[in-house]
Amino acid sequence: MKKFFSVLTFLMMFVSASYAASSSELKKMSTFVSNFTEIGMNNFDIDEISDSELARFGIWHNWVNNFNTRIKPCPNKNCPYGSYVIDKKFVAESVKKFFDLEIEHESAPDNYGHYDGKKYYHFEGASGEGVQAKVYEVEKRDGVVIMSGKTYYPDHEDIEGNAFTAIAEPYKYNGKNTWAILSLEVDN
Repeated sequence: MKKFFSVLTFLMMFVSASYAASSSELKKMSTFVSNFTEIGMNNFDIDEISDSELARFGIWHNWVNNFNTRIKPCPNKNCPYGSYVIDKKFVAESVKKFFDLEIEHESAPDNYGHYDGKKYYHFEGASGEGVQAKVYEVEKRDGVVIMSGKTYYPDHEDIEGNAFTAIAEPYKYNGKNTWAILSLEVDN
């Protein structure tokens, strides 16, 4: 009987349980969630996200994290759609990496980027301090990882941020273990 309860307890841990993530795992999860919060992509569900919102993510994620390698000045003189461009392949790559989705290329919403129908998204640059995320608690349930924590401004860590819950699905991207985001909710 003791063996039965040991097996039952072990199985229950995988159905729904808090997960004692290591400090390095919490750091990786925090970086993962920060990829969304730093560009103001705070409240979404994968079942309701549009390709234009995914394009917005791909453009601005690269602006913040890959400026020197993926962002170029517009090759057209007096470009009417913005001073910068990013190749659509980099937008698609970022969407695949963080959402595990294929994107149908189209312009991003609210003038966050114009797709030229060929190769580039054109946009104007922007600057500002991005909101980061720090994961404090992790739960594994039904094949997903639930990450909970607080947002913060890196230069003002003494100011309490908003609570968030991110739900992601573990998967491999380019042979590396990562997560595909399913939803993110940040309290306002």
